Amino acid sequence: MIRKSDDFLSLTRITIDTQYAALIMQFIASVAYFLMSSFLPLFFSSELNETLINATYWAGVFQLIGNTATALGAPFWGYMCDRIGVKKVLLFTIMGNTIGYTGMAISNSIPSVMFFRGLQGCFGGTSTIMFSLVALVVPREKLKMALSYQITAMTMSQIAAPGIGGVIASILGFRFTFLVSAILYLSITLIILLIRIPPPDRKQTEGGRFSLSDLKTILPDAFSLILVYMTMNFITPIVTWFLGSTGIPYNQLLTFTAITTIISGLAYAASTPLLTKVITDKTMHLLSIIAAAGIFATAFVKEPYQFIVLRIFIGAAQSGIPPNLLGGKSGRKGTSLGVLNSARFMGGAIGPFMATSILGDGSSQKVLIMFSSMAGISLIAALFIYLTHTKRIKAY
Repeated sequence: MIRKSDDFLSLTRITIDTQYAALIMQFIASVAYFLMSSFLPLFFSSELNETLINATYWAGVFQLIGNTATALGAPFWGYMCDRIGVKKVLLFTIMGNTIGYTGMAISNSIPSVMFFRGLQGCFGGTSTIMFSLVALVVPREKLKMALSYQITAMTMSQIAAPGIGGVIASILGFRFTFLVSAILYLSITLIILLIRIPPPDRKQTEGGRFSLSDLKTILPDAFSLILVYMTMNFITPIVTWFLGSTGIPYNQLLTFTAITTIISGLAYAASTPLLTKVITDKTMHLLSIIAAAGIFATAFVKEPYQFIVLRIFIGAAQSGIPPNLLGGKSGRKGTSLGVLNSARFMGGAIGPFMATSILGDGSSQKVLIMFSSMAGISLIAALFIYLTHTKRIKAY
């Protein structure tokens, strides 16, 4: 006969093991994704014979397609976690990502690259699944902090991956780097086989299935996440071109892009757990205001090191917002977390495409308009967060 104390110890062990496993799997999956972040414009430029400014635009389209597909699929993967369990859903998405990255590696035209990026995006529900897994095993009162660790794992991968991807690309080529991403996704399968994951019906006892009332509850946070991630991710395809405009030689752009991405990501990762503890609903909007100031100031940068300093400042300011929005009203249902995660990716899709579209030919006037627009969106996000969290006005 098993005693209650034994049951408690067993459950505690599952929780700890599973939470650590979720961090590791999130890190590996994010590394696979961010390996290409330092060289996308250069890939389109050198492999597909585009000019650097045109390649920057296509990098924005690349982000739009992939993140939109991920955003549309995130609620579905969260729903499936509730229905059939995290393990089965995770194995399915791993295979889809593996096929998508392999397809990008062998593509020889822009339409082909975009097709496989869209396919990969459709199966890009790993973070949604990891959020659902964490919500399944972590007590409600600790969910915000647990999710902040997941976001930190994503950010730490963003720190490591661009440099690793840049080295691999410089030695073995861009296409082989895409294959490395596919291999990394396959390696997650080994971890899945070694951990125990509670069945989906355990969390259904906390309020039943996802309903319309659940959707109304999280809509304000979802809209806030879209705006915040627009201002967080808009810069991704522009970094290489912007550094080139400050005087960095073409043959050094890959290195400087990787350095910039790593340092700004380090600031984000270091400040995420700290700000998650310190920031409350009443002060969260201030972070978006601070970020807006940094984004606007970037329009007047003339030196690469000024740009890097501002990216550190902006990344640190924005880091405290996502965990508080994701872990606030999400409850513990996979579908709820899927909707909120969808908002993250939707912002990540719209922001880069909007920014590269405004940038156009890269004239100084369009650069100012682009950064001003993104700073304005950050202020709108601050206002909306203020109204829905500080003032407690029901926007639904």
